[in-house]
Amino acid sequence: MANAEYIYGIHPVIEVLSSGKRRVWQLFVDRAKRGPQFITLARAAGRRGIGLTRVDRSELEKMVPRGANHQGVALKTEGAEVLTLASALEDETDMKNAVWLALDEITDPQNLGSVLRSAACLGASTVVLPSRRSAGLGATVSRTACGALEHVRVAEAGNLNQAIRELKQKGFWIYGADTAGKPLGQVGWNKPMLLVIGSEGGGMHALTAKNCDELVAIPHKGGVESLNAACACAVILYDIALKK
Repeated sequence: MANAEYIYGIHPVIEVLSSGKRRVWQLFVDRAKRGPQFITLARAAGRRGIGLTRVDRSELEKMVPRGANHQGVALKTEGAEVLTLASALEDETDMKNAVWLALDEITDPQNLGSVLRSAACLGASTVVLPSRRSAGLGATVSRTACGALEHVRVAEAGNLNQAIRELKQKGFWIYGADTAGKPLGQVGWNKPMLLVIGSEGGGMHALTAKNCDELVAIPHKGGVESLNAACACAVILYDIALKK
């Protein structure tokens, strides 16, 4: 069965079953678990025409990463769809107001999942990932994203800077998150737009920053030097949403 994976956690599993975007094969539930949430799961599985199999907790834990909080449920499904940049552009339904993200070497799956969740909550429609030096869309990302992968497009780019240049040709304004950038309160966002978030260790690559139309920064009031990538992304997306 090609490209199969196990999604775990009650909310991510319900989102996958309800969205209908992926093929699904089997729902596994801890035989000791009961309650309204599991009735909802069973009904959602029934609507997709798949079976619910009760298993021992030990069997369920073989399907998920070691120590994962699976909440007594795992779903065997195909992996999340990854588009080409061209396909993502074709699928964009509101190009005039499009807000896209690009992640420059975000390698931690929990960070990537958090970014996807912020994107879904705050109006970004597409996340562009480089094909190398980026976290993959596995079970940990799906769990952390808490269903967001069913609502946000993910596009893969062999070369992030080439993707930026292509999007510029399509009329996108390119913004990069950088501590040396213009404070958010002074930024007027132009759309369609791409917001580039760099890695926590080194930020954006120098060439990527150079390819941005404008660098933007979150004002700080002391304490820690900077926010992590996922938190910074959420703050900036909220500012964009406020100024729409």
